Amino acid sequence: MSTTEMMRDRLVVREVAPLSADVVRITVAAEDGRPLPPWGPGDHIDIELTSGLTRQYSLCGARAEADAWTVAVRLDRAGRGGSAFAHEGLRAGDAVRVAGPRATFALEHAPDYVLVAGGIGITPILTMAEHLTESGTPFRLYYFDRGAERMVFRERLAALGPAAVIVDRAVDTHTTLAAVVAGAGPDALVYACGPRRMLDELTDLVEPGRLRVEDFAPAPASATPEDGEPTGAASDASAFEVQLGAGGEVHPVPAGCSLLDVLLKAGVDVMWSCREGNCASCETTVIDGVPDHRDVILTDDEKAANDVMFPCVSRSLTPRLVLDC
Repeated sequence: MSTTEMMRDRLVVREVAPLSADVVRITVAAEDGRPLPPWGPGDHIDIELTSGLTRQYSLCGARAEADAWTVAVRLDRAGRGGSAFAHEGLRAGDAVRVAGPRATFALEHAPDYVLVAGGIGITPILTMAEHLTESGTPFRLYYFDRGAERMVFRERLAALGPAAVIVDRAVDTHTTLAAVVAGAGPDALVYACGPRRMLDELTDLVEPGRLRVEDFAPAPASATPEDGEPTGAASDASAFEVQLGAGGEVHPVPAGCSLLDVLLKAGVDVMWSCREGNCASCETTVIDGVPDHRDVILTDDEKAANDVMFPCVSRSLTPRLVLDC
């Protein structure tokens, strides 16, 4: 998790512009032009496109641009509507709620890196490569996609020189993930962002401890809250209570019902997306009580501190949790 400044606020869409036939660049900024919190390579933000439709997008603009954040979104007609709304429903001047930046995919120190991007997964990988270039750290970037017309950021990739390898799978069948991993140095960390099948293949190829991945894939569409009924995302036999702020309302959290569903039913304005504890959208501050952390975001030290939790999957080890909401 990021230890840098983070904000939750309404920002204004400054621009929605095409990068390719199926990718748009979206830039958001504060209405008053104030600087936004700084971000690092690999960081992402949460954008609530419409009520109940929050998506995570990696920041991919110029880090020196202090008053705006830029993301890129590829249209996915088979998705759950987020990319379609970003392409067809979002316009310059619209107000959107944004949270971030979040450093759940930050670069760890290593003497060498292999960066692997599949499709729109180039967004965090490119900012990492540019940072490593600036710092003089060795790396190799492999950008896989099918068809030159689908590839984005070609000029920025060209500026990286021979360290960046563009693989058009429509014509290049020889550059495989297995070959990429086989060519990695013994001390290199492998960072990857792309389709889940690519990440699964890399998990099988890279020795344990050397692979870092970014995966924003949401839970199945059926996992949506309705009247506080269990979704199965955080099913558990133990019930507990949640208090909304110091001295606030107390609500029961039944066995088998997620804490997030209870908060939403109580009218708490919580951003959410994945329902799997891997996107960080629903991060909530803990005032009192001990959470039962079940996310894959917090480090062991952060879990021990019990300062924040993710109610989509986490529960309570104490009879009552008091949350800042």
